Amino acid sequence: MYQAVSVSNTLIQSVEARIAENRSIRGTCLEILTVSLQLYSALKRRNNTLRPKQPGSFIAMSEPLTKSYVNTHDPEHPVQEDLVLYQLFEKARKEGNDGELVNLETMERMTASQVYDKADEYAKGLLALGLTPGEDILTVVGVPTLEAACLFTAAVSVGIGYAHPYIYYPMEATIKQILPLLESEIVIVGEGRQGNTFSALIDMFNNEAETPRSDVLPHVKHVFYDNSYKDRSPTQKFINKLDKLRQYGESISDQQLEEARKSVKPDHIVHHLFTSGTTGYPKCIAHCHRGVANELLQLRVDNLEAAITVNFNVDELLSYSIISFALAGKFSKVVLTPDLMEESAQDEFGKICVDHLWSEKVEYLLVPPVLVQRFANSLAYWKMKSPSVQLFLNGAQIVSKQFKENLKAVFQGTPFTLYGMCETFAIAYTTLGDQPADLELMLDSRLYPKKNIEVKLVNENNETADIGTDGEILVKTCSIFKSYRGLPEKTRAAFTDDGYFRTGDMGMMYPDGTFIIKGRTADAIRFKVFGDVIYPGPIEEVISKYPGVKDVSVVSGRNSDFLGDEVTYCMKLKPEASKPSDKDIFEFSVKNGLNDSQRAARIIYFDAFPTTPNARKVSKPLLRKSVSAMIDKDPDVGVTEWFKELLLNLSQPI
Repeated sequence: MYQAVSVSNTLIQSVEARIAENRSIRGTCLEILTVSLQLYSALKRRNNTLRPKQPGSFIAMSEPLTKSYVNTHDPEHPVQEDLVLYQLFEKARKEGNDGELVNLETMERMTASQVYDKADEYAKGLLALGLTPGEDILTVVGVPTLEAACLFTAAVSVGIGYAHPYIYYPMEATIKQILPLLESEIVIVGEGRQGNTFSALIDMFNNEAETPRSDVLPHVKHVFYDNSYKDRSPTQKFINKLDKLRQYGESISDQQLEEARKSVKPDHIVHHLFTSGTTGYPKCIAHCHRGVANELLQLRVDNLEAAITVNFNVDELLSYSIISFALAGKFSKVVLTPDLMEESAQDEFGKICVDHLWSEKVEYLLVPPVLVQRFANSLAYWKMKSPSVQLFLNGAQIVSKQFKENLKAVFQGTPFTLYGMCETFAIAYTTLGDQPADLELMLDSRLYPKKNIEVKLVNENNETADIGTDGEILVKTCSIFKSYRGLPEKTRAAFTDDGYFRTGDMGMMYPDGTFIIKGRTADAIRFKVFGDVIYPGPIEEVISKYPGVKDVSVVSGRNSDFLGDEVTYCMKLKPEASKPSDKDIFEFSVKNGLNDSQRAARIIYFDAFPTTPNARKVSKPLLRKSVSAMIDKDPDVGVTEWFKELLLNLSQPI
């Protein structure tokens, strides 16, 4: 077993110098609940007992690895087994760390102190209505206001599970699919930008009843309406305004509130998140206090400058992660974007956001890459210049080097890629060094495992892969989720017998313990003619740069024992673009470094790609089904001249 050691002296000194000058350091967030600024503490704080043997790197091994396994246990800052999230909020509260929250949808402003005070009243209300710490769940839907931050803090403080699922179209179907899993007795609903969430939810109830009655949501006993924004004054008798929840709390004393807080256990569920549904319907992921709190604890600096992140109604994972950092005193200000609006040339959403980059003095762009791109598009459309930010997030998925370079030219900050999942929080991240070699590693997405994690790559035989060979990434860390709610079999199947979580991602590890992502195991294409396993990411990165291509997704087409999987380029073109010839695509791919095994056997054009149920990602399983159906209907669909010639040559007698 090898153990990661501390960062280099040179890198520490360069970071500490920037801190002294700017009173801020470059942190980032996770795409997956408690966003992972913990890496900055790993950079900033010197480890006096361990010394690096490879200057300029985050970790150095006692000797080069031969097997793809690394353990980054940090003896100076080990996992705190008895920690709950609200302890970190309470510590910041007592120390007077009073950051500010700004909401660009509602133009509200609240200090952390105001959030804490209102959260106390809401927490008393939850207790007065009989919710039990460690058992019950508070569900919030369609609430884009800062009341959501107060409700989250209230639930966290007394051990009530919290959920604020993203309700996507068709909303009625989504509500029927997601909300019953939570079995919540209390649901709080708001208007959002369009008010569609409220309408869809209320239609689930008997509107003539005095109390909530619903065949879809039979557990619901109380429905509260956030009337602080776009109040439609609902007339249903079973709906109470949100202020009523605080009034219920008047029957609970401060002593009872404190006793409830003391009853919260590290293994109580703190947050319920929903996956994007890549493999089918979204799964409900339950995270406990211990994991979330330890993830947050690893960031050991306070009062970073202003960050912008997404609204609660856009992405519950990022928004509550960054809010958690703010409530723990890690950010001096957090700005929430508006609720999402339709993208257009003028893009009102992007314009509002970039205007406030200046006025709110934002230094950290902690939003998904697609929104960073919308910011950049709005700056270009309105002929505005971006303030120089400290850091912008590229997200956890494979993002092209050119994409990062383009955004770096716009925002002048550090492009940061974080690898993680809803089930794991952060797993690894790119370097934050400022030397030319560091920048290349950032752009190439060489990933460094975070502190207190075990990362192992296994081959097809479930054995630890040799260094330099591909393997599925397995991880073991305190921040792993507790369960898929209501799915015990899927929960068990997600782990190995020795407790590692199967990420489903393929990667390759280097001798220093760093690794890269190759793609999803389910997306691997085995083209037997050349004996290669091919992953879509590198191909998609190249072909996406072809003039006129709007989007590309690579899947396997027809499969045969002789040839293996056919590499199929599924492409969407921009409206003004004409279809390129096979020869043009071939020459472009060769010029940009693709080899024979990565060339297209088929090129099929689509007007739109099928997406996951929440419409956030292209669904490759559904895309593969579409391609398979097209081939069944027409075996020659999209077949390229190169592949026809290959088949002809292979059919010739030897």
